[in-house]
Amino acid sequence: MDFPGWDGFLGTRASLMLDVVCVGMIVVVAVLGWSIRQVRRHQRYELHRRVQLGLAGFLLVVLTVFETDVRLHGWQARAAGEIGGKASTAVLATLTVHLCFAVSTVLLWIAVLFMAWRWFPVPAEPNSHSFTHRRWARLAAWDMVLTTVSGWVFYVMAFVV
Repeated sequence: MDFPGWDGFLGTRASLMLDVVCVGMIVVVAVLGWSIRQVRRHQRYELHRRVQLGLAGFLLVVLTVFETDVRLHGWQARAAGEIGGKASTAVLATLTVHLCFAVSTVLLWIAVLFMAWRWFPVPAEPNSHSFTHRRWARLAAWDMVLTTVSGWVFYVMAFVV
């Protein structure tokens, strides 16, 4: 089929940006886990701060390009497997679950980054905000994992099955 936009590289009906985001989120979760390990096991607070800011910048750029691509070229025809087609109810339900995690992740990350910027010194080191940061950052990290998993479930249901 000749869908609008560029075809992806994973051999499915998905667009290039859908493939980039799906693979990119696995990398983001792996780097996130590594960064958390650096601060928890090795007390590399400044490295953790820099990695988290880098991830936030990377996600901002990739998700902006992704959203632009989806708005310009759509996704439902690719999900349906035909030009002008619509996604199934099951695919739309899966997308709804994914978007709940994705939106809450964005909001949590913004809050955690803002509070860290506001309350941690440069260079980063533990202080009275550390307990609160750990609690909210843990929630944001798990939300990121659930965003990635639900995104892959959506991807498989929409573009593989």
